[in-house]
Amino acid sequence: MDVALSCAGEVSVLSNRDLDEEYVALIAGSQPVLRGLLVALIRRAADVDDVLQETNTVLWRKRNEYDWDREFLPWSCRIAQLQALAFFKRVKNDGQAVFDEQTLEQIAAVATRRAVEAKSHAEALAYCMEKLHPEHRQLVESRYCDAMPVNQIASEAGRTADAVSMTLYRIRKTLMECIQKTVAQEARL
Repeated sequence: MDVALSCAGEVSVLSNRDLDEEYVALIAGSQPVLRGLLVALIRRAADVDDVLQETNTVLWRKRNEYDWDREFLPWSCRIAQLQALAFFKRVKNDGQAVFDEQTLEQIAAVATRRAVEAKSHAEALAYCMEKLHPEHRQLVESRYCDAMPVNQIASEAGRTADAVSMTLYRIRKTLMECIQKTVAQEARL
C-alpha cells in the first residue's frame, strides 16, 4: 500500500492494484510517442514492433522503480532508447545500418523533446477548446473533426461560406494564442 496526499490535503491509501492500473494507463498513453521515437531510430516496422514490445516489458518490470513525482513520458522514452541501443548491438552484423551511440542519443533526445512538446500542445488544445463558446467549439468540431466542408457548414447555419471561413480563422487565432499562453504557463511551473 502507498499513501498519497491530495491537493486538498486529504490522505488516501492506494493499493498496489490501483497503482498498477494507473501505471498501465501511463504505458498505454505513451504508446504513440514510444512508437514514433522507435520509428525515428529503427525504421523497419517489424523491428519497431519487437523493440516496442521489449520496451513495454521493461517498463512493466520497472514499475516499482518509477518515481511518481517525475514525468512518465521522458522516463519511458529513455527506456525505449536503451532498448533500441540493445537492438542495434544485436543486429550489428545483420547488414542493417546501425547508429553509433552518440548519434542514437542525439536522435532520441530530439524525438523525446518533440514528443513531450506535442503532448503538452495537445493537452493545451483540449483545455483551450473547453474554454471556447459552445457554438464556436461545435463549429471547429464540425470542420476539423467531422471534416465537414465550409460550404455545408455555412448552408446548415444559414451563413455565407466567407463568413464561416472568417469565423474559423478568428477561432484558430484565438486557439493558437490560448495554446501558446497555456504552454508558456506550464513551462514556468
